[in-house]
Amino acid sequence: MIGTKSMLWRLTANGWVVSTLIISLLVVLPLMVITPSLFVRGDEVWEHILHRLVPGYVLNTVILMIGVGLLTTIFGLGAAWLVTMYQFPGRRIFQWALILPIAIPAYISGFTWAGILDYTSPVYVFFRNSFGVDTGPYLFFNILSLPGAIIILSLSLYPYVYLITRAYFLRQSTILFEASASLGRSPLSTFFKIVMPLSRPALVAGVSLVLMEVLNEYGLVRYFGVDTFTTGIFTAWFAFGSPASAMKLSTYLMMIVFGLILLERYQRRQKRYDLIGSNYRPVKPRKMSAVASTLAILFCMIPLAAGFVIPATMLGYWSLQTAGQVIDFRFWELLRNSFLLASTASLLVACIALLIAFTSRTFPGMFVRLLARTSTIGYAIPGAVVAIGIMVFILWMEQQSQTWLPGTQVVLTGSIGILVFAYIVRFMAVGYNPIESGMARISTSLDEAARSLGHSNWRNLWHINIPLLKGSLVSAVLLVFIDVLKELPITLILRPFNFDTLAIRAFEYASDERIAEAAPAALIIILVGLIPVFLLNRLMGRSEGRRSKVERKKLIR
Repeated sequence: MIGTKSMLWRLTANGWVVSTLIISLLVVLPLMVITPSLFVRGDEVWEHILHRLVPGYVLNTVILMIGVGLLTTIFGLGAAWLVTMYQFPGRRIFQWALILPIAIPAYISGFTWAGILDYTSPVYVFFRNSFGVDTGPYLFFNILSLPGAIIILSLSLYPYVYLITRAYFLRQSTILFEASASLGRSPLSTFFKIVMPLSRPALVAGVSLVLMEVLNEYGLVRYFGVDTFTTGIFTAWFAFGSPASAMKLSTYLMMIVFGLILLERYQRRQKRYDLIGSNYRPVKPRKMSAVASTLAILFCMIPLAAGFVIPATMLGYWSLQTAGQVIDFRFWELLRNSFLLASTASLLVACIALLIAFTSRTFPGMFVRLLARTSTIGYAIPGAVVAIGIMVFILWMEQQSQTWLPGTQVVLTGSIGILVFAYIVRFMAVGYNPIESGMARISTSLDEAARSLGHSNWRNLWHINIPLLKGSLVSAVLLVFIDVLKELPITLILRPFNFDTLAIRAFEYASDERIAEAAPAALIIILVGLIPVFLLNRLMGRSEGRRSKVERKKLIR
């Protein structure tokens, strides 16, 4: 018994595990700060918000989630099914091009489309001059509305569903679909009777990610005038000057997010829907008729054109028009601030994630695994909630400093360090996942051989694991860099005074109806955001290549 306790103590009471424990506690700090506010009686401001504003927040948020969930399912699942199961002109291009809208943040896509459909836009001028159409304030419907927000968010977020469901379809065997066809079922009947039930785990996972992004969105809904929980947090803090009310709204929003996570975990549980065994045959795309091919091309082209091609083209056009007056020394300062924040946060996240992943690998156990999972929970928390939790804690620390250090004034709010800390909390999972998956591919026998030769854990990490993890480390840094570059709620709340970034400047220009001037900053964010799209395309290409090799080997046998 004493030997067992001593072994457990050595496994848990060391610098690696203690460091991971400290990191995990810092990550859950925003949760620990705001959760108790749920049980504190609110003031008059909270009573006003609760009875007058919260019902609208709830209604708009629910409608937004339902609408975006349905549209992303239609776009993502339908496109994934078509490019996986059928041959039609342009299929190979659509396979990777359908991911492109993910490079455009929803708030940038939103104000771009608002500019395109403005009364003075080239589109409306063309309809008025060419066809004599009385467009009025808007031609089809007012895009600056709840339906408009649903459409724009769906166009920006459907790639989450597309990527996950397509990867799932690639793992399915063609036997089921052949059996369905032999029973006389039409392709449409096969889709609804077999494909939909089989893809439920992947579909739920993809839609859950989409809904969490919807709950995190601030820039788009704020610009479109749609009041949600996220905009309510900003209103309570800045308009009403009530941090307590902002904390209560943050707690409610966090409960909704965790409810989504629990629902997804409960739905998934231990169910498996794969059909990979001795009779497994990879899916072989079938040819389509001319009419069906045309419809498939149109179906794939609509979200791609509306979600990426048209907005990116329009932003490029506006950038050429306004570059001379916008790109000055202040613009280069914005570029420097944005890249400084993104570089610092991404490098720190990669280093911390490497430490946690190596600790989990070297000291396996339930406690360490729990710490590793806890350290990545920040990605599930909306950015506004993270920022409010950190802000409240920092304000408390500054107040306590007067007691601890009389006569001194400690100012932590509005510092770059606090902003970077918030990014680390929010995006730790983004950096941890590629490093953890890369480390899982390294044989543990290498670590055991190094320890048998007297190497310490530090030497093992530096000389063995890091050289083998170069690709994963680069991926982690790039992904976090891009997420920080386009992050809006955290930066708006925690940025230092008179410290702007590309995302903030683009949002401020758009809010002032100076959409053309916002284009250069938005275009840089999009161009940098294309980097993970190309990485995903390479991964998809490798997956397709491996699948083709497996199929050729089976044919040879």
